[in-house]
Amino acid sequence: MGKYTISKQADKKIGSDMAVIVREIQERIPSVISIILTGGFARGEGPVKKIKGKFVPYNDYDIQIICPAKLSKGEIDKIATEISKGLGYGGIKEIFYPFKKENQKMGDNFYVDLKCDTPEDLKKLLPRIRTYELKNDSLVLWGRDVRKLIPDYALKDVPISEGAKLLLDRMSQMIEYYSTEGRHDKEVLTYFIQQAYAACCTALLLLKGKYQLGYNRSMKILKEDYQEDFPELYKKIPDLHLKVEQFINWKMNPQKLPNSDVEAEWFIAKNNILWVSKYFFSKFLNKKTGNVGELADAILKMQKKFYVPYIRDMTQNKFGFNLGFLNVFALPFVSFILKYKYYQRLKIFRVRKPGVIFGKSPDLVIFASLIFLISAVDENGVDKKLLQRGQKLLKRVYPSGGKNWEEISLDYANAYIAFFLQKL
Repeated sequence: MGKYTISKQADKKIGSDMAVIVREIQERIPSVISIILTGGFARGEGPVKKIKGKFVPYNDYDIQIICPAKLSKGEIDKIATEISKGLGYGGIKEIFYPFKKENQKMGDNFYVDLKCDTPEDLKKLLPRIRTYELKNDSLVLWGRDVRKLIPDYALKDVPISEGAKLLLDRMSQMIEYYSTEGRHDKEVLTYFIQQAYAACCTALLLLKGKYQLGYNRSMKILKEDYQEDFPELYKKIPDLHLKVEQFINWKMNPQKLPNSDVEAEWFIAKNNILWVSKYFFSKFLNKKTGNVGELADAILKMQKKFYVPYIRDMTQNKFGFNLGFLNVFALPFVSFILKYKYYQRLKIFRVRKPGVIFGKSPDLVIFASLIFLISAVDENGVDKKLLQRGQKLLKRVYPSGGKNWEEISLDYANAYIAFFLQKL
């Protein structure tokens, strides 16, 4: 295994890109203290594909910069887009704003994902997978090694709600990139099938306290323990661990699609991640989630279980002690902040929906609608009743005017992007 990828030859290409990224950041942000690479490329697991004799990165570069003063998300996105284009890739705005299903190619979906924090920010980072990865499994490309400022969390400190968010994010991508009209790109769709299986692996291991960083490490743990640790799920999906292995191996070396019938593989993955989600949320929320309606309702009402771990960790950081049951009283405030930020974000998109200020937090409504939308489509067509239930929920937070699954899934994509690509 090389420094960035499984191929020492490909490492030369990635190393060249890293040199450009470092130089461009230094020129644009002279005060930068440290430039750090995170994610798969930092672990030597970065996926690359050889196309016409050239190595092409298959996943975005996750770059964390540390500066004396924080730069705005707008500034950071602008710099990231300029650097991405300078390397011959797309920019974040071109990929996501507004979302489209057609003309999606893996090369077009690649970009530099740039994040900015200050040294003081590092001291206040919460126990999350990303925090653990930044401290323990990243690579300093340039500057001071400030990672010692990050709290020394263990993976067991990561809340299970991280798994909930990951499953819902990956199901969102599943419907964003799939087209009932065949407008999707097979390679792109395969990539998001792989992302779905990786999320299943991570979420299940978090439930058991066995999660480890790295595609291979987690995959091997699930493969070894799946039947024993998850007998109930094993009866429903006896080959889940094998699917995870198949698609993780493909991501590491994506030269040939695992299955030429990508649409059939998408439906298998869709059903599998739904089963995993029903199992996961039944354990996480201690609720009955055996059917679509129960799962959607549980997600819609999971505010306390989902947000309190984040509130607890934030108050612990701020006050130096755990507020215990008092953390629950911060929920209305947190919910209002999320609704207000989403309302402002919609205004930037020139979407008027003042009603989002009232009701439940937009992310929970969006995710509850997701369960109906992804369940509505199968190999035989679209279940209109499930589709209507999904759209009805979505309309609470986004003016969905779609007339069919294709159009409504695009409305969903834009609502999801509006909420989750803002700086929360």
